[in-house]
Amino acid sequence: MSMVKFNEKEIRFLNYMRVGRLATTDGEAIHLVPICPVFDGTVFYMATHAKTRKVRNLRRNNKATLLVDQYSEDWMRHVATMMMGTVDIIEKGSEFEKAKALLEGKFQQYNELFPIRESESVILCFKPNKVVTWDYVVGELNEPH
Repeated sequence: MSMVKFNEKEIRFLNYMRVGRLATTDGEAIHLVPICPVFDGTVFYMATHAKTRKVRNLRRNNKATLLVDQYSEDWMRHVATMMMGTVDIIEKGSEFEKAKALLEGKFQQYNELFPIRESESVILCFKPNKVVTWDYVVGELNEPH
């Protein structure tokens, strides 16, 4: 399946948002965790410790779902993008360094509290191949593309 092409509005939203939820599975149970991704216009990068459950799950099955949403108490103002795709686990090399720089640029916490280090950390590269978006403010529901 080919990767998704996002429109300008979706790219702005995905670049603006600072948290999402990543769902993986071990074949029996779904594991859902908050993540802080950076979007390069095509793929999402997120850093994590190399020994987390999500990494173990992704080593067995690289399929995942990523939800990025903006909640509002006025439920007619919800905006969200839910993506299904695959994840590459990056442990070192030039893509690791590129993604690390993007993550550190967006999230200061990676520079001080949670440094990204080869052999301790991995970077997950989420490649969406199916997307559902909704924006109740403008009355849009787009699925799938």
